[in-house]
Amino acid sequence: MDILEALSQSGAGSGSALAKGLGIPRASFFRLTRQLERHGLVQCGRGTVEPGTLALNLLEGHKARSEAEESRRRMVLGEIAPALPGALPAEPPPLARPARIVARRRFRIGFANGDLTNAWQVALVHSVEFAASRQFESLESVTVMNAGGDADLQNEQIRQMIADGADGILVSAVSPRKLAPLSADLLSHGVPVVLVERGGFADMAYTSFVTSNNFAIGQTTAQWLANRINHRGIVLMLWGHADAEASQSRDRAAREVFARYPDISVVTAEPTSFQRDNAYAATLASINRYGSDIAGVWCDSGLNSAGSIAAFIDAKFDAGKVPPHTGVDINLSYKLAVERRVSLASVDYPPAMGMRAFSVLLEALRGNPVPQYLDVWGKLVTTRGVARPPGIAAISAEQRVRWDMPDDLVFGTGLGPSYSPEAFRVNYPGNVRNRSAATLGAVR
Repeated sequence: MDILEALSQSGAGSGSALAKGLGIPRASFFRLTRQLERHGLVQCGRGTVEPGTLALNLLEGHKARSEAEESRRRMVLGEIAPALPGALPAEPPPLARPARIVARRRFRIGFANGDLTNAWQVALVHSVEFAASRQFESLESVTVMNAGGDADLQNEQIRQMIADGADGILVSAVSPRKLAPLSADLLSHGVPVVLVERGGFADMAYTSFVTSNNFAIGQTTAQWLANRINHRGIVLMLWGHADAEASQSRDRAAREVFARYPDISVVTAEPTSFQRDNAYAATLASINRYGSDIAGVWCDSGLNSAGSIAAFIDAKFDAGKVPPHTGVDINLSYKLAVERRVSLASVDYPPAMGMRAFSVLLEALRGNPVPQYLDVWGKLVTTRGVARPPGIAAISAEQRVRWDMPDDLVFGTGLGPSYSPEAFRVNYPGNVRNRSAATLGAVR
């Protein structure tokens, strides 16, 4: 194949030069090419060699297979992207051992989703369902269950899916620690378990954990905010939930940044449970206490920033006077920030990790090694006219905002520019209604 590939790149050429380039003795090279010529793979002239018709056809097929394999690799591991400050080293992730499963042509997959109380979680389910819709030939059925934030119910749902014949489980965990014993038991019986978004604490047994680097998100946004307020003043911190790894990691990283600056005073609101109304109420209470002394607001999610910006607007802060914010990854936040000239920065927490996690689980079921930990990177977004972290590519909020789309549109879904959560329809094995299993507030 080396000879044929070299010929396909160079075309007709000197046999002696080609032999030298491949490191093959001339006598051996010409003996090989004479054998290849008998089968129509090459054509030999006076001191020259060129590929034959059969060789060109073989090489074209080889190229197509290589491109298909690379496409599948990108689907599992993702595109190469520049890491944010604080990201893990750019080294290949360790691989999990292939699952001990019975070989099947079509698989039954269960997706245990934690909750559907906000738009981001709905977008995650849509991402998983879209991935399933692209794998009809590999799937017998896909079952989606939503636990409504109840960890015990989620474990019961997983056991039910296994009893119904699921070959592998995808989980957005309500409580990774409550899930851990069940996950270990499933793995011991050869059932791969892939965690998406939440989970993956030290010593927990799982096949793969697909998420986005929350520590880097918290660090990057906090450093931007510290720079924006000239390293002084009151910073209001709004965070989602004590049990969510995303909140814990982002919050810890942000506090480490703010602690470097003695003139920054941190005020922490009560957890918002990733609810916009709770963020609104917490911010309004802080405004009533601190007023215009609040120099900036660090939010761990777009759901919190949308509520916070709305609170400042209702508190009669003029356009351009609302303090800088972070944590914008839903459309309403962009609309409010652009319209009211609020300085902001965010790193999207992409629901597209659901697609990637589904692909990882499918590869594990096929018996292929998969990464034990996989980061799915979002984009840095800032408003125009504000400084951006050096060395990091960013897009402007003015470009990102979609005035023609719903307020609860979440970005980074991987579902294309026409994606709308309200209009989303999908068809995959096991879904006979052609409708998504994701409805805000649903439990099943």
